[in-house]
Amino acid sequence: MEELITHFQENAMGYGIGAVCAAPIIYLTRKYSVPFILYILEFCIYSTAMHVVFWLLVVVTRWFKEQSSMRALREDGKPEDAPEWATPLLEFWKKEDYNPSWIWIVEVVFLVIILLLMWRYRPMKIQRKAKRATQEFGKSSARAGTPGKPGVKGKPGGFGSSKGRFGR
Repeated sequence: MEELITHFQENAMGYGIGAVCAAPIIYLTRKYSVPFILYILEFCIYSTAMHVVFWLLVVVTRWFKEQSSMRALREDGKPEDAPEWATPLLEFWKKEDYNPSWIWIVEVVFLVIILLLMWRYRPMKIQRKAKRATQEFGKSSARAGTPGKPGVKGKPGGFGSSKGRFGR
């Protein structure tokens, strides 16, 4: 985490200039760029949750394997056949930190599955505002004498119509 903060402090000027240059472009193309940015943000949230769950699974599996072993203990208190399984929690891009080395491939496969599921069930669509349903009171598109249309005086179901069976 400290490395991340240091990186942002060292490159604050570049990020600021990039934000100032990108803001007008995003504003002018907001109809297309904002849904895309939100889609990417949603994918990042899903992939972060998947990575944390995967990391927890590896940690719990390693712990269970160590605790359930009946072999002789080493000097550090762990069994001789204790696994050295590990996934990096923060530096997930470093392939050499994954032990066994095939775990990062499984994570990439899960990322592709998440992307396909998002594409199928949460497709990125540009939202359009629905046109407002307005009623023009001056011009009636209903035929005169059509029962049940509001705004037509003297007709059954309309404004000023007789109510009930006996015309109260």
